[in-house]
Amino acid sequence: MSFFDVLKSILPHEKVYPVELSMETFYPSLKNSPVPVIVDFYVEKSQPCNMVYSTLTKFATDFKGRARVGAFNLAQDTEGKVIVPCKIKAVPTIGIFIKDEPVEMLEGVAGYLKIQEAFEKAEEIISKKSGSKQH
Repeated sequence: MSFFDVLKSILPHEKVYPVELSMETFYPSLKNSPVPVIVDFYVEKSQPCNMVYSTLTKFATDFKGRARVGAFNLAQDTEGKVIVPCKIKAVPTIGIFIKDEPVEMLEGVAGYLKIQEAFEKAEEIISKKSGSKQH
């Protein structure tokens, strides 16, 4: 291992923040992703939502390349085009999607380990699907 490899492993990683999703980008972002997408469904000025956002920022940084993380402000969905199909009943809600199919919906404040566990389930589903296509 070179000096620079050691240095990279010691230095903090560049932070990766959830991408803000809009009504126009929500479904295309899910469908076009080669990796699972984690979506933070939130409302502004909510302390629990702020807590989840900071947890997802750490998750997005740690799982860069394995997951895409987005944030969707529920206030912009005045017609229920996202809220109704995704069955959002509480805020914050964290949705984990494979393509545009929800794999897991975590309501309320979810900790890092709970999010990681749900995400790893999504990765297992993907690997099983890709394994069954090879046979």
